[in-house]
Amino acid sequence: MDSSGDLMPLPDADKKSPRVYTNLQNIDLDTVTFANVQDTGNPIAVEEMNEDEMRRLVLVNLARLVTAGEWTGLLEAGGGGNEYNVVLPEDFGATGYVRYVINSYPPWGSGQTSTEAFSVSNNNDKVFMWPFIAPESGVVAEMGIEITSASSSANNINVGIYSSVAVTGAPDTLLGTGVFDSQSVAVVYDTTLSATVTLVKGTQYWIGLVRSTAEIACTFKCIQQTYATAISPVDQPNVNGNSRMMRLSNSDLTLPTSPTLTDLYPNSKNQPCVSLKIT
Repeated sequence: MDSSGDLMPLPDADKKSPRVYTNLQNIDLDTVTFANVQDTGNPIAVEEMNEDEMRRLVLVNLARLVTAGEWTGLLEAGGGGNEYNVVLPEDFGATGYVRYVINSYPPWGSGQTSTEAFSVSNNNDKVFMWPFIAPESGVVAEMGIEITSASSSANNINVGIYSSVAVTGAPDTLLGTGVFDSQSVAVVYDTTLSATVTLVKGTQYWIGLVRSTAEIACTFKCIQQTYATAISPVDQPNVNGNSRMMRLSNSDLTLPTSPTLTDLYPNSKNQPCVSLKIT
């Protein structure tokens, strides 16, 4: 509004707003949503004749964001999720290099390996979980682990892939499971997962791992995580290696369909290496 009380349009803009202000005139900034802004802008063709309405649309959305104190629709596209926007290298190299050791990839992984013993202690009957970012879109055609010290009797290792909660990044729903015999020292693969698991590149998922038999030990080839990143909050300023995996306290010897998040605790074990072949 100018000094004489007349309404002023945007600089060089037509005073009439045939779409933006007409559609949104009965909604205040406290209640207007990004969906309202999307509906108003769909369709507005990106061309010179629509410049005034596009400027009005941006102005309304910016005012909405400032009022609501949230940035959905400006810094991310409509709600977002766990997209990690680094272009992770796919299998573009020489023939045969087609497996991803998913816990060696960024941002959670490390390229150094070691071994980790899951002893006879019943603490190791729990489910252990950690996140990873899908390096490629496609179906998981094969999963692999390496046993470096065998179990003394029948003891399958169950490895599940879980979806991730979009807002918090926590593990959500079991998508499919690979099963591995641990009675021999070997690299073992499963090409027939319990269900078809389709990954989306750049999206976060979780691995859940558990043995099938109580108090039967074995040792895995693992990612050495001395200098790797923490995967969860901790209870004090000193992480000191105590956030390498999450241990699910209420689930023994079986992978839950959906973990109870309040029963997850940070754990200091190194993550067993898990490879995926994605097609």
